[in-house]
Amino acid sequence: MNRQTLRVLLVHEFRMLLRDRRTIVFALLIPLILGPVIVFATKVMQDRRQKKLEEIDYRYAVTGSAAAELRAVLDRARQKSARGAGSDAEIPVAGFKFEEIKGVDPAAALRDRQIHVYLEALSGADADAVPTKEKPAAPDSANRSGPASPISSEEVRLPGVPLIRIYFHGDRDDSTGGLSRFRALLLAERRAERDALLADRGFPADPRSVLPLEENNVAGAGQEAGSYVGRFLTVFLLMLMLSGGSVAAMDSIAGEKERGSLETLLTTAAGRGEIVAAKQLVIATVAAVITLMQIGNLLVYVNFRLVELPKNFQLHVPPATLLILLALYLPLAAFLAALLLAISAYAKSYKEAMLYFFPVYLVCLAPALASFLPGISLRSAIVLVPLANVSVAVREIMVGKLDWVMIAATFAVMTGAAIWMVRNSVRMLSNERLITPGEFDVADISGGPALFTRHVWRWYALLAVLLFTIALNVPSLSTFRAQVLFNELVLFLGGALAMVLKYRLNPLEAFALRPVKPLVWPVALVLIPSGYITGLGIFRLADLVLPVPRRVLEEFGRELVPQGVPVWEMVVLLAVLPAICEEVAFRGTLLYALRRKFRPVPLALVIGIVFGLFHVALFRIVPTAFLGIALTAVALLTGSILPGMLIHAGNNAFGFWAGMHKYPLEALQWWQYLSAAAVFLLCFYVLYRERTPYPGLRQ
Repeated sequence: MNRQTLRVLLVHEFRMLLRDRRTIVFALLIPLILGPVIVFATKVMQDRRQKKLEEIDYRYAVTGSAAAELRAVLDRARQKSARGAGSDAEIPVAGFKFEEIKGVDPAAALRDRQIHVYLEALSGADADAVPTKEKPAAPDSANRSGPASPISSEEVRLPGVPLIRIYFHGDRDDSTGGLSRFRALLLAERRAERDALLADRGFPADPRSVLPLEENNVAGAGQEAGSYVGRFLTVFLLMLMLSGGSVAAMDSIAGEKERGSLETLLTTAAGRGEIVAAKQLVIATVAAVITLMQIGNLLVYVNFRLVELPKNFQLHVPPATLLILLALYLPLAAFLAALLLAISAYAKSYKEAMLYFFPVYLVCLAPALASFLPGISLRSAIVLVPLANVSVAVREIMVGKLDWVMIAATFAVMTGAAIWMVRNSVRMLSNERLITPGEFDVADISGGPALFTRHVWRWYALLAVLLFTIALNVPSLSTFRAQVLFNELVLFLGGALAMVLKYRLNPLEAFALRPVKPLVWPVALVLIPSGYITGLGIFRLADLVLPVPRRVLEEFGRELVPQGVPVWEMVVLLAVLPAICEEVAFRGTLLYALRRKFRPVPLALVIGIVFGLFHVALFRIVPTAFLGIALTAVALLTGSILPGMLIHAGNNAFGFWAGMHKYPLEALQWWQYLSAAAVFLLCFYVLYRERTPYPGLRQ
């Protein structure tokens, strides 16, 4: 590589970047100015909101069979607050002012904002008449927009004990503020009554002095702060590097394609490697400048107390630690710069490059969150996973744990990944189809399958955005049934049908709805249990590297198999619908679009990984990606998605059956997992011998 040529190219790239004033304004000046303004405005608004909530005279109403007893409790609390006497436990909310509004319909008054909350006090007999699993509901439940809340939702009420319900509007700050204050007040009064009752019955000591607890943190303040910062540091810097570097990267090649200046640059005497190196240096420089600017802003926020830090926060980073962090982040920056440059080279236009950026941003963010997983140590297989290894290594370095062998291994793996990505960028610039858009003009005009193969990632990026933004955040889709129906019928099946209609694809070819040899069906039936058990064995191996807390698995199991849903409906929702809709989306249109872009083995890996990423939960990516790879391989060997539908439905139904009967498949011995894997491989050998390859594959 000629240094003089590289210097000339570097100066040229910076001139091209700085020539566009919009880049300077939107990438540097606006974030520099708006950052402090937004943080300051947010703090002012939060302070005003908190002050306003503290100054409110909360209006409430009391109803129920034990209303008189509740009024007496509130009167005692009001008198204590007025006197300002007692301990903090007796007066939990300083300056809490509340006034009862009588003679109104509580539900209507709450709805019309005449009161902030209302309390329903039930006697022991009335409370016993309420079913234990029934959610509290307001008398006028059709018009209530906030949930009813008992004093403590995690407590078990004993028979004969009175019950107090607090009704509030969850969409109003003043109403939720009243909820928290009344809850704290009533809990304090309950503790006071309990202590008084014990004292009257001759309890020999102050109940608050029984079994006192004392916390002793054996970690130093610096270690605690280092652990806190170490978890966030890599994610924070990665977000800044990607967002900052994209400003220069998207314009570097994709923008030059639109302006027609890229072909002129490639006809010069400069080599492709020198051009890539110059562009990557510009991207890395811009990313570093924006990152340093935002870090400087953050330091200003912390110095002026605009950002609240944990109590006793003491962070001390020696110069040697800074050098180690710099050594780890340099190959990370080179990797991200090369990745952004590859996106820009692959895209035909600036707009298309920005569309590809978001899914790549999410994919890079996922491994960087490895430092948040409990029980993950750098001295494990995580050291071989780029981005994730840096995240875990930084967390351990920040707490003073310097495992030099593993740190060196992390640096070597990340450097290797950066070199591999740089070489890919060079190869992409050597591909004339990616730098001369003229070959695609016919496809742009005529549309059809040729254009679909170029636009397929746009569609699946859109599906991912809809999955993460709508399906997981819309309240009406929060139930198990609604979310499954939306994901399967609207996103996957609807999205696949929309692609077929948009690009005028042949449905039989796009969905690979072809007949198969008779021997394929019994092999598919054997693949169901053998594949499921093999997948469990792979999950157990992955659990050794990325251990999943048992609590997370238990909660996921409860959410996956909700109570009260008939077995036949669970089979339809968990087995039949995913088998049809997901196979059509992933082994149908996605496989059809990518069949000529990758060879069979990389093709199966890519589709399997995308299939795993669409299942959201981090710990599910490995087993679902394994299932996706296996189903893609079946489609490639048989030329049809019909056997994959049977295997997919059987796999899900088999797992549901095992869970319903509490069959401990996860507790099998390793020889049983190996036996299942042997049967699994034997089935694929039979499919290979009887193969009917998927049409149009890249050889």
